Amino acid sequence: MTAEFAGIERRLDELSDRLVRLKPLIDRPRIEVHKDPYLRDGIERNLEVSARCCIDISHRIISIEGARKPIDDYDATLSMGGLGVLQADFARQLAPVAGFPNALVHECVAVDWGEVYKAVHRLEDLERSVRSVRRWLASRASSSEDPDY
Repeated sequence: MTAEFAGIERRLDELSDRLVRLKPLIDRPRIEVHKDPYLRDGIERNLEVSARCCIDISHRIISIEGARKPIDDYDATLSMGGLGVLQADFARQLAPVAGFPNALVHECVAVDWGEVYKAVHRLEDLERSVRSVRRWLASRASSSEDPDY
């Protein structure tokens, strides 16, 4: 992979690692998560890093594509649909993930654990985004190898 895509690859790898850590926690009962502050901390941090990876990837792709600068992280995620990296309807579905890190930082005392618990049960959206971005990278890499490009 070229240097221009290296940051995206690193973030995809980090996102994939975080999803592996979160996967076994999906089956934990909500009451168990609610009662265990260490479990909540692990879930919170892994979701935060996962969301941040998605946001960073979006901004990097927007830069590479020379697309319109997004007004915020939510808009950056929506832009992935407009650029064809994600399907447009899926980009709209994924976009709320962009608000997760800010919600955790600004609401650290009153985190809505119901929302966090729901987010853990939507890991397949993050996995789908990884697959989509990897397909985009592969298509970009193959087109840059084309001598007529």
